[in-house]
Amino acid sequence: MAEQLLTPADVIIDSREDSKHPEFRKALTSNGLRVAVKKLEAGDFLLLAAPSKKPVLVERKTVNDLGNSIRDNRVWEQAKLLVEAARKDGYIPMIIVEGWLGALEKYRGWKIQSVLRVLDTLMIDFDIKILNTPNKTATIGWLVSKAKSLGRTNEKRIYRLRVEKKPMSIRERIVYVAEGLVGPKLARKLLEAFGTLRNIANASIQDLLRVEGIGEKRAKEIYLIFNTRWAGEEKER
Repeated sequence: MAEQLLTPADVIIDSREDSKHPEFRKALTSNGLRVAVKKLEAGDFLLLAAPSKKPVLVERKTVNDLGNSIRDNRVWEQAKLLVEAARKDGYIPMIIVEGWLGALEKYRGWKIQSVLRVLDTLMIDFDIKILNTPNKTATIGWLVSKAKSLGRTNEKRIYRLRVEKKPMSIRERIVYVAEGLVGPKLARKLLEAFGTLRNIANASIQDLLRVEGIGEKRAKEIYLIFNTRWAGEEKER
């Protein structure tokens, strides 16, 4: 597998995140950190560490970003990609949720317990650390403090940027698709109950409800994913 070695750095910022929010690079640099910008496989910030500590792969989401990913059911796919990228190199996967969670209840009419259930699933089932910061300034402050706690810059010598990816096996692809629906633990329960993705797709809501851990809301979501006609790239209303 080809690898590219980067010079010592405290923080790697994903190039897409940097193009949208250059203020992070400026703020981290002004606080004495050495920053590099590269395209990351997942996440927005990689906090490198000395050999005795573990690097942290961080994805930043505003509360509005979190709400959109929950609404579109993308949150599970995003979580899986973050975990895979982190575990491959021994990083700690982490999501920073920036802003007031109550805004989803106040402005979108969502029940706060439903939002908290998503977060506890990310923490318990996906083993992702979750940190809620009040605003961007606080997020930057935490990034600076955490990066400095992970050792001196000259100790953080090697960062390997993989440029090739091993293709997944059929079994891995099956699990990958199922996890995109419900997360890793429930995905395996679905596959154990139905045997194939085709059977999951053909299952009725009542069939899905027979699987331990699948509630009415989740069963309806799964059913709709496989039974809603594609209408092109029209905007959601």
